[in-house]
Amino acid sequence: MRRLPQSPRPPVPQSSTDAGKQQTATIRPVTFKDIEALYALDQVCFPPGIAYSRGELRRFLGIATAVGVLADRDGTLAGFAIGYLTRRRTAHVVTLDVGSGERRRGLGKALLEELLERLARAGAVEARLEVSTENTGAIAFYERLAFRVRRPLPGYYGPGRDALEMERKISP
Repeated sequence: MRRLPQSPRPPVPQSSTDAGKQQTATIRPVTFKDIEALYALDQVCFPPGIAYSRGELRRFLGIATAVGVLADRDGTLAGFAIGYLTRRRTAHVVTLDVGSGERRRGLGKALLEELLERLARAGAVEARLEVSTENTGAIAFYERLAFRVRRPLPGYYGPGRDALEMERKISP
């Protein structure tokens, strides 16, 4: 198993509109001890059929090239991202979860950038992900981060539940 170097990521600042509510979030690597908290947040962030089971999260994190990062704000899981490096040097983003009270504060961007940075250092030259066609907010978010639609994925999440595969170039 190839170990990926850790990079010190500065804390994610709080939004000026939330001054006094919460302090900065710290981004750190995911461990298997985090599974229950990851599972709980994933169940809130995604509907049934799209949300992952505990076993699926463990399986993704068990991939030899897997990377998981999470944001901890005052001892509480604020968000996380999981991905892995494929044999074709593609960073596959499995999931990006941000708690509802943490959205639109830069946390999702910080988590995704940290994940892609770590996968780029491991050899990734591009990144791919899947997103529900119904999740227009996430599609717009990824487009702002230079992702472009690669292809539609009809029925990806089950009958009548389509997705888009999106991609972007990355560099170490």
